[in-house]
Amino acid sequence: MVLEYGPVEKLKDTKWFMAELRSDKTVEPTMKRLGREVGGIFRSEPLEVFIPVQRRDLDVFELGTVQYIFVRSTSFPALLRLKQITGICGLVTEGDCNRPSKSIAVEDAYVQSLIAQAEREHRERAVGIEIGGFVRILNGECRDFCGVVEVIGDGSAMVKITLRTKYIMQETPIRNLLNLNHVPEALRVYYYGPMVQGLVDELGMEAASKLIEEDLHLDETMPTVEVLEEQAKAEEPKRHSRQRTVTALVKKLVLIEGKHNPMEISKAVIQNLKSGEIRAPKNLFIVYCIIKDRLMKDYFRKIDSNLKTYRDVIHKYGKEYKFSANQIAKIDPEVKIPVLTQEVCIDGRSKEARKGIREVAATEVKVVEKKTRGSKKRKKLGTDTCNTCYHTRAEHKVTSKGSWGRCGGVSNHKIHSWVAKNYSGPCTCNRFKERATK
Repeated sequence: MVLEYGPVEKLKDTKWFMAELRSDKTVEPTMKRLGREVGGIFRSEPLEVFIPVQRRDLDVFELGTVQYIFVRSTSFPALLRLKQITGICGLVTEGDCNRPSKSIAVEDAYVQSLIAQAEREHRERAVGIEIGGFVRILNGECRDFCGVVEVIGDGSAMVKITLRTKYIMQETPIRNLLNLNHVPEALRVYYYGPMVQGLVDELGMEAASKLIEEDLHLDETMPTVEVLEEQAKAEEPKRHSRQRTVTALVKKLVLIEGKHNPMEISKAVIQNLKSGEIRAPKNLFIVYCIIKDRLMKDYFRKIDSNLKTYRDVIHKYGKEYKFSANQIAKIDPEVKIPVLTQEVCIDGRSKEARKGIREVAATEVKVVEKKTRGSKKRKKLGTDTCNTCYHTRAEHKVTSKGSWGRCGGVSNHKIHSWVAKNYSGPCTCNRFKERATK
């Protein structure tokens, strides 16, 4: 295993130094801490670390050099600061004097030969892994789980991990698998390890196999529970596991059975829905989306990374890959699953109805806003009245720029009755001030 940080091309032909680890039992957590701290120690300086891993298994991380690793960098002071990481004692020196000037340097040619040997052993680890073989996953989300290889291709394998209540289909590189074909069929459980082998050594093969026999297969039955009469009408327990879904079935059809025609996959899904093998979704549009999504992720993007959308697939490979939820519904009309679902809200109306009401309301608001905007832009007329003296605009004085000026009318003109009662002389409206004119 080689860890790199920064522009490592600057380290060509640079000598290596040996760093001592505190214990050969804590190699993996120490390397994780090194990965977290390397940025703060080396900053812009490159670093290369060679970890000669010899054996990997369940909670096993053995080095070919016991507890020593090889490091090199353009900054020697940064290498000396590696000892501040928990689990690293520091660079190896002559006579254990701990003087930086006495650090032991190793030629690059020798370390490169060790790296080549480690890579060769790493590749050979995958030799013998075949379809139907029993393997352990070394890294990833399903780390240390054991399963059976279902599919092999392009350097990757599909491993089926059978648990008690479900099974997991995990795709991983072949180099991430450990061959366990030597394990007898009766002991091939997902948690196989030294403890299972210890049962065989202590109780014998027959007794140990009986203890773990129920864990070898998926338990599809649900435990029976006695209920009271008032709870008899309660909802029945779910009979489907997480793997008995449309998504799991489509993934199995695409990856394991190699089906890539969307209508063939749809027919298989409808048959399983009709027989009750998988849980029915709310509508067939969900089935359509799942099939399209799994085909893109598990097949088309693997053979052509330039495909961005499913429409690109139709343009490139033909209209046989074009399908819809309505076509899925026509496969078997007896499957009473709607194409689309109208979900009812608390007030009894469907979301579609509420959406229509919102659209109508939004349209009315737009019309009102349009009318309002139109009234503001309307041109002033001479018949418009003043809000203060109720005289028309024509009776007001107009400035040279066309704006309203002081009112020149009289109060007994055709104006508001309240103004006529309270004013008998000339109108003294000062709402529009006259602008000074030259």
